[in-house]
Amino acid sequence: MNRLRWAGLVLGLAGAATVILSRATVAAENPLGVVAAAGGLLGITGGTLWEKRFSVSHHPVIANLVQYAVGLLGTLPIAWTTETMQVTWDWRLAAALAYVVVGNSLIAMTLLLAMIRADEVSRVSSLFYLVPALSALFAWPLLGEAVPLLGWLGFALAAIGVALASRTDRSRI
Repeated sequence: MNRLRWAGLVLGLAGAATVILSRATVAAENPLGVVAAAGGLLGITGGTLWEKRFSVSHHPVIANLVQYAVGLLGTLPIAWTTETMQVTWDWRLAAALAYVVVGNSLIAMTLLLAMIRADEVSRVSSLFYLVPALSALFAWPLLGEAVPLLGWLGFALAAIGVALASRTDRSRI
């Protein structure tokens, strides 16, 4: 990885952090939530590196099935001990569940696996820096949440960082 790509990763991280911190309601979180977020970060980082290093030609549906089965083994015991396991079904829950299952799980994870196999991990992972910025951008018209000026600056930093980190040797800025 060259210096320009490292600079892009640093700028992307700074942009994502700026967007997150620009929200006035950021407060001290429950330590268990912070530990869970850090565990998720380590999990996706480790999984990305593992997939790039040991990638075999398995079907993406099988890869998703294995991934979610292992996730279920880890979370189901916690849910059984902390939740009532009762669900009130309505169309909003069904729509949200369909979006999460089809959009986030099947399509997004299949695209992530394909990008990891076809490209460098640093270029693929840099795309995650856009998540906070895009979430804030979508929350603006959909939820009426205003994006502070500092959030726009963070969005720009993240976009520039991703552009630098995703740049190939032949592309020009």
